[in-house]
Amino acid sequence: MAGKVPVSESELKKALDMLCIADGKQVSEGEDQGKKRYLLSPGDIIVRLEEGRIICDSQAIYEKVAEIVMDIRESEKPQEPTKTPRQEDRPRGGAIATGKEGKGKDDFSVETWRQRQDRSYNVAGKQAPNAFAASEEANRRGLCTQIVDSGRTKDLVWGQVRVLDPKTGQFREDRVSHERETFMLLKAWEDANSQARYFKDTPLIIGIQENNMPQLDPDLKVKGKPAPLWLTLEVMRAWSFADRDAITKAERRAQLKIMNQEFREQDEIALETEEEKAVQESIDMRKGRSA
Repeated sequence: MAGKVPVSESELKKALDMLCIADGKQVSEGEDQGKKRYLLSPGDIIVRLEEGRIICDSQAIYEKVAEIVMDIRESEKPQEPTKTPRQEDRPRGGAIATGKEGKGKDDFSVETWRQRQDRSYNVAGKQAPNAFAASEEANRRGLCTQIVDSGRTKDLVWGQVRVLDPKTGQFREDRVSHERETFMLLKAWEDANSQARYFKDTPLIIGIQENNMPQLDPDLKVKGKPAPLWLTLEVMRAWSFADRDAITKAERRAQLKIMNQEFREQDEIALETEEEKAVQESIDMRKGRSA
């Protein structure tokens, strides 16, 4: 549900159309066990309704769709009625002056919605375009995206994406993978730290477990659940969508590569520098031996 009001089929369809316009995706309709479902591509993401609730196998897409539904409802709220002028106040020979015009049901503005989306995040003190901004620019340039390879095992997920410029035939590829243990550790500490600031009197994080996961106070609750249970559910949910996350990140990086823009995390740059240093030392050592 978007808020407490059940989502209708027409609202979901309109929201998906808006999402496709903004993100450059395509939506197709089908049926699953007699119930309507929508398929977003690229990515093969299924979206459907279940008793008025939006069901989606991508948390990121779910949040976007829910936000668009709320925006649609906000734009369709009835305006306060304007006071009808008395007969003697009406202008002669012209239309009745009704003041500010209300918005109709078809007045939802995609452009306004797009302008409200975040387009950057901070990398080592600098602003870098996020996936939405990269996709927006790629759509403007007419670039095409293809998922070359993706999948998951018990302990690994990955996504490899190719971005092609049809005008020149040039393409760039990128591959992102997530190792389960590392992914879940990073997610657990990120979520725990984000909530810890709300517990000023009693610390939320009380230690570190043997598997290096944060240990949360079981007597505290986060979003209505015991803190350890809340964290477990958040980490498990994130891992279930980790392959989609890998595809999205690979797509963004490939898009930036072909547009001659690349923004990397500081630790990624440091790792690459160390690798280059190790290679150079190896070359120097071989030269020394041959001399």
